[in-house]
Amino acid sequence: MAVTAGISAARSPLPRTGAPALDALLHRESPSMTHTIRGDIGVTLTRAQGCTVWDEEGRAYLDLTSGSGVLPLGHGHPAVLKAMQDQLAAFAHGGWQYGCPARADLAERLAALLPWDDPVLLWCTTGSEAVEAALKVARAATGRRQVLGFLGGYHGKTAGALTVTGNAGFRADVTEIPVAGLSLPYPTAAGHVAPGAALATGHDFGRAILEHPDFGADAVAGLIVETVQGAGGMQAAAPGLLSELREFTTRRGMLLILDEIFTGFGRTGAMFGYQHEGVVPDLVVLGKALGGGLPVSLVAGPRELLNAVPPLRQTSTFSANPVACAAGAVVVDTLLNERLPERTAALGDVLVRRVAEVDVPGVRLEAIGRGLMTGVRITAAPRGDRGGFTRAVVRRMRELGVLALRGGADGAVIKWTPPLTISEAELAHSVSVLAAALATETDAVRSSR
Repeated sequence: MAVTAGISAARSPLPRTGAPALDALLHRESPSMTHTIRGDIGVTLTRAQGCTVWDEEGRAYLDLTSGSGVLPLGHGHPAVLKAMQDQLAAFAHGGWQYGCPARADLAERLAALLPWDDPVLLWCTTGSEAVEAALKVARAATGRRQVLGFLGGYHGKTAGALTVTGNAGFRADVTEIPVAGLSLPYPTAAGHVAPGAALATGHDFGRAILEHPDFGADAVAGLIVETVQGAGGMQAAAPGLLSELREFTTRRGMLLILDEIFTGFGRTGAMFGYQHEGVVPDLVVLGKALGGGLPVSLVAGPRELLNAVPPLRQTSTFSANPVACAAGAVVVDTLLNERLPERTAALGDVLVRRVAEVDVPGVRLEAIGRGLMTGVRITAAPRGDRGGFTRAVVRRMRELGVLALRGGADGAVIKWTPPLTISEAELAHSVSVLAAALATETDAVRSSR
């Protein structure tokens, strides 16, 4: 009876928005996806260029999301589009069994960037798939079974990736691991991490638990960690944490796995997040920005580790798609030639200064993160529900022509992950809109009392 009632409720008509495509997808698609579209976003996009997107009614917005960090060069970058078009005209897909020049070219570009003398790549399609591939490599290379993640960590929503994703909400009712029992404390930075931040030591990442003889650390194949937790609220790792993890995992025969799916390719102010501490991990997981808008991902590491995975243990139909690889080569070249990681580090500092200038009575803000993977956390609001207030602010920003996402455990963090090509003027405008949205929502709260 309860199931029937649930189905009936799901089929009940939804209020119309007046935007045909938006109405259609809200009616037809799963609530798993439409929840955020309805609650926070409220627009469907029809075209995009640079840092600007347009909805189906023709209204323009400044895009602070870059497709969840997928578009480091912005929308419609001409060189990326040309590479896609040229490869599409040659052939769009052959399958992982067939190599192609675009795939070989991208592999060599990546090998030149990676920290090992003779790196090997294992191609995948999505970030979650690449995380699962990394878990396979770690288990095959060490002969151990368990890989540990960190509280607040996010590594994907497929069954295997969820075993190392710290957020219990993502696992509820859909996986056999209901609690974060195998997640470690994640020491976080105080505020936004500036370039060249001094390293500290003695971080509590659960060392005492792992070292305890009853824990069974000898069964742990590795630790997987993000240098900035995107889904966890744009919180950067405390300076020095990666160095400590490197020492600890080496001493205990574990692998250090860096999930750079979001942080990779310039997002934090370095080509890869681990470079901020000069740490050489055992495995790196890459994706998102690499394909310039098309899905491509991989796990990379030294030959002796990647060769531990037997033939045919990790393949998928769309791995290393030729069109995505052609785009990826342009993305890598442009990031290097235009020194976009260095520019990103400087723009991150500009953003922090702008946020510090926002002055709305009754509201306190804190900038967190690193580079242009920055969160603006609302630490005090005119009402107790900071998450609800933040949602209202994000909606108001949308009405004022700026699209942003929010996150954090309490939903009180507004995310800045724009294209790395965003101008200082656009960045300043986004903060001005934030200030206006905060002021408007604060006035609305006070007038309702």
